[in-house]
Amino acid sequence: MRIEKIANRQLWFLLFLMRSTIILAYLPVLTSADALQDAWISAIVTLFGSQIFILLIALLATKFPDKTIIQYSQLLLGYWPGKLFSLVFLWLFLQLSVVDIRIYSEVLITGFLPHTPIIFITGIMVFAATVCVQQGIEVLGRIADVLFILFVFMLVGVVLVPLGEFDIHNLQPVFVRGWGPVLRGALTPVALISQAWVLGILTPATLSPKKVIKTAMTAEGASLAILILVAIITIGVLSPQEGARATFPLLTLIRSVQITYFLQRMEVLVIFSWGFGLFISVSTFLYSGAKGFSQWLKIEDYRILLWPMAVIWVFMAVGGFKDIFALNEFFQPAIFAPYGLALLIFPLALLWLAYLLRNTTGRSKGD
Repeated sequence: MRIEKIANRQLWFLLFLMRSTIILAYLPVLTSADALQDAWISAIVTLFGSQIFILLIALLATKFPDKTIIQYSQLLLGYWPGKLFSLVFLWLFLQLSVVDIRIYSEVLITGFLPHTPIIFITGIMVFAATVCVQQGIEVLGRIADVLFILFVFMLVGVVLVPLGEFDIHNLQPVFVRGWGPVLRGALTPVALISQAWVLGILTPATLSPKKVIKTAMTAEGASLAILILVAIITIGVLSPQEGARATFPLLTLIRSVQITYFLQRMEVLVIFSWGFGLFISVSTFLYSGAKGFSQWLKIEDYRILLWPMAVIWVFMAVGGFKDIFALNEFFQPAIFAPYGLALLIFPLALLWLAYLLRNTTGRSKGD
């Protein structure tokens, strides 16, 4: 079977779109805690915190440029412990994708298609992603080339349209309640960097695995720079209180703006940009899950797992959360932060410790 490869540029687009979609859709720096007018500072804290985890995940992946995280987990921890441990990542790919799908489904149902069954919307989204992934990672990379341009174009529109109603006084006073709310606002978006574990699957599929660290860190930095900008504009236009109350602040923001009497319903920019990002995100998670699980089962071709996995993902997206309120509760710092950070810190600590011990033991034997 021919080895599939994507350019590092395409990996950059995949990571940027994945990260931007969920943090812009939900804007957790504003909605998941009580940062209020200091939410943009929470976004800056998120930038620095996320870069640390990105560096550690990408650096570990580059230590094994021809192996996925499923394979080098077994190499570092032993066959059976590594096999069991790697199930954590397969579960993570599934759950993060399910959350992405459910968020976008709720947006469509709440704002545009209130009488459409949610299983139909999720089914269509997962079907499109499955067809894409079945063609291979190279096709997904080419689609990311195209959708990135459209995503950025629409994002620019989303940022520029509300500027006429921006009020800088909504961002004041700064730091009036200290660091506590700011740090709480950063917990959920930092925990969401667990998305970066896809690097453990995608790194061997890139043309230049050694450049993955730079690719991942710049993609993460760019997406969080967008988050900072959007947080500032959302608070400045809506006010911190109204923004924090909104389920989807960016959608509320763009709906609150009317350019002219004839030009309305500009939220189509938000919906389409989210849709493009969601498609890339779900496709990437689906590829990572199928590729990883095929290696876990020692199956040569991951494609035979795609459709059974797609069915599971649809039903989990529909049944995993009772309603939008349950989804909001899941992202609260008290719930998601410990869960997401545990999926970052524990695997990183264990794998890096095993890697360092392995290298130390190897050098000792060599001496």
